[in-house]
Amino acid sequence: MNKQTENNPPVDDKVSKRTLVIAIFASIGLTILALEWQGLIQHNTAKEDYPVAEYKAVFIEKQENKLYRLSHKPSNQTAICNGGYLFITSDVNDGMQGLLVDYKNRGVRCLTDDLTNNSVNPD
Repeated sequence: MNKQTENNPPVDDKVSKRTLVIAIFASIGLTILALEWQGLIQHNTAKEDYPVAEYKAVFIEKQENKLYRLSHKPSNQTAICNGGYLFITSDVNDGMQGLLVDYKNRGVRCLTDDLTNNSVNPD
């Protein structure tokens, strides 16, 4: 047996790191393409199921002679009070509108112009 192992040197089966990395990414890409082609990846097309945007409230203490630092860039969104609730609409896409809700999916109420004018001017 010693003669057979001496006559046949061990085969050096090494794969370069680059080839291994390319093979991994290629297999992931081909798997995704195959799943998409067979229709096994589900895509949701209903726009109402997606959140339009996320907002945060910034607490501003009453300050005298100081202004709150606010970005001067436009947000391309406008808030509208409709039926006592605050809606956010897109200035760019007329079809995009959303009701502003809290973390429990409750509508955020807003004051109409009649109520705010009466509360500001107590006459």
